[in-house]
Amino acid sequence: MTLGHRLIEKTSPEYPVGLGDLEDPPSLFVDGRLGEMPGVAVVGTRRCTRYGIDLAEAFGLAIAQSGWTTVSGLARGIDAAAHRGCLRDGGHAVAVLGSGIDVCYPKENQSILDGILAEGGAVLSEYPPGTPPDRWRFPARNRIIAAMSSAVVVVEAAKTGGALITARLAAEIGRPVFVVPGDVDRPASEGCNLLIRDGAYPVLGAADLIEELSLILGPPPHDVTRENEAGLPPGGVTLDDLPAFWSVTMSEALVRVGKLQLEGMVRREGEVIVPI
Repeated sequence: MTLGHRLIEKTSPEYPVGLGDLEDPPSLFVDGRLGEMPGVAVVGTRRCTRYGIDLAEAFGLAIAQSGWTTVSGLARGIDAAAHRGCLRDGGHAVAVLGSGIDVCYPKENQSILDGILAEGGAVLSEYPPGTPPDRWRFPARNRIIAAMSSAVVVVEAAKTGGALITARLAAEIGRPVFVVPGDVDRPASEGCNLLIRDGAYPVLGAADLIEELSLILGPPPHDVTRENEAGLPPGGVTLDDLPAFWSVTMSEALVRVGKLQLEGMVRREGEVIVPI
């Protein structure tokens, strides 16, 4: 159940406070519940790798488990993966569109948009309903993602593109920018490595991200990511997500799980590895 389509002006108590840092804070068309900030933006390239998708999903999941809001743009690739990860834990997500809120772009992400609203999240845009997803609208959309978030995480990014625009806009208005480093010759990591060179903070997996965010945002509202001896949140992590969570290969993750099981520190519940 949603609150329906509505227009939120800058004077509304529902208006995201962070947008006040923009020179031109826009009125917003919104469907759903914006909820409580802080929000954490997870962004990246549409032309991402499997590794990037897995890591973005792990980030979205960890942010949701921590009780923070996952903010992204519902684009193909990294954005969609972050939203999917968030929804896997029933987390609160906000999608910022470069079209009208009744125009899902790309259409293949309609199920994600529906899931965001079903879980109590929100979809918003500065453009009126019915506005098509023209390419020139997306850079402007990115400033909203940056401003309404308390931190921005770039998972994979080419040396040009929307993710870099979001990161640079975030830095200009004082938002911390976290970036996943990558191979220097991988196109999907070129932009990330340049951001780190220019002062962004490198982040090495979901556990590292939550630890860094906790220093900035304070303790997670749900307190589910506090460290235990196994380095896992109390609710556990699926086996498929462990490589991204620990920032290791799958074979290394399996070896670590085996050792932790022998030491009596974790148990396996189906496909989820849970700390004891």
